[in-house]
Amino acid sequence: MFKTQMAAFLTTILAVAASACSATEARPVAAASGVLACPGGAVQTEEDAARFEGCETIVGDLRISRSELTDLLAFSQLHRVSGKLVVEGNAKLTSLGGLHNVEQAGSVEIRNNRVLGAFPAFLPQLKRVDESVVLDANRALSKRQVSALVDRLEQQVIVSRDVTIAAN
Repeated sequence: MFKTQMAAFLTTILAVAASACSATEARPVAAASGVLACPGGAVQTEEDAARFEGCETIVGDLRISRSELTDLLAFSQLHRVSGKLVVEGNAKLTSLGGLHNVEQAGSVEIRNNRVLGAFPAFLPQLKRVDESVVLDANRALSKRQVSALVDRLEQQVIVSRDVTIAAN
């Protein structure tokens, strides 16, 4: 009797796992801690961004590149990215305001965003980056805003278009 029940249970688990793995689109999963964790991915459209609404943790890399996005409000609940947080080549992106709750990332690369500014603040909660922060060709970011970010970080290397700073 026990073997039959166990076999049925395992068959059900395998069927659910197979179904999840064959899905065309990754879905958020509530972790044991109650935090909504989502698999990483690439974002180029509003629809791509909408997949991350409500996510508090991204497991893997998050790449927002060559998009037509003007804001990142879909990411307003995001606190952690376990891999790289990359924002590059977004011609219309004016603000990282939607990333205002991000506290931690594996690394951060913000490059070639022509009109990107730091309003109201530039990643105001970011305090820990495990590897490096690269800022390049974001003409609307001021040295003061970059310095404020450097001062908050615990121990990383910041690479900016004009200067490389090792933070303590």
